[in-house]
Amino acid sequence: MQVFNLVCILIFISSCQQNPNTGKTVFVSDTTHVQGTDIFVKESSPAGTFADSLPSGAYQGMYPCKGCEGIQQTILFTDDKKYRLEEVSWGKTGVAKKTEGIWERKNGLIWLYQPGRIPLRFFLKKDSLFTDSLQYALGKKQLASTNTAWNRMANDGIDFLAIGNEPFWNAEIDNEKQIKFRLADWSKPVIYQIQQPVVSKDSTVYKLSPDENPLTITILSEFCSDGMSDFLYQNKVIVKYKGMTYTGCGIKLAK
Repeated sequence: MQVFNLVCILIFISSCQQNPNTGKTVFVSDTTHVQGTDIFVKESSPAGTFADSLPSGAYQGMYPCKGCEGIQQTILFTDDKKYRLEEVSWGKTGVAKKTEGIWERKNGLIWLYQPGRIPLRFFLKKDSLFTDSLQYALGKKQLASTNTAWNRMANDGIDFLAIGNEPFWNAEIDNEKQIKFRLADWSKPVIYQIQQPVVSKDSTVYKLSPDENPLTITILSEFCSDGMSDFLYQNKVIVKYKGMTYTGCGIKLAK
């Protein structure tokens, strides 16, 4: 009898080794795919509980829309619990739609309060913001102001720097002395004495015309990408000189 039981046990072990379990393996986490980004959400927890830290800096992403290629959404968070939101419709002409407001963390979500509109709600995981419905995501963007390459110019008294390409150009604004504008193939820049700009809610305009070559620099309060790097600038810049128009991005260097 003991021999028979031993034989049965050996047969049972052998059959387990030769016929592994082919049933579905259940993991603790499930994967959700959102606009090219994989996130992991525990089955037993709502997505909102994953707001593991407070947002800082800028985030950018796209969400679908009717009649256009998509809407690019950019959000800049500040430490004083304010935010700046900008939405641009790709495939359509028109100005960017801009909103400013306050934000707070509540119930595991980041709430963005908009004047006269329903609050936007996101949850933060690592370096991405996800809508509470997981419809789309915004990735973290590095602000141009964090680039240490601009520190030398700031130390030299430059208050604002503008750059562009096709063709390459740059403009330096020293609010106490002068404005320099230069194209890449010039041996030296043109220099104008600083003048008081015309400032409005959305723009700052310098109109300089001491001779036959007037220079106009318009600084817009719009997010901008230089097309050469992953940096996000907080200003768009338009320069007009000798009948030509140059567009680019700008960064405030003064503290």
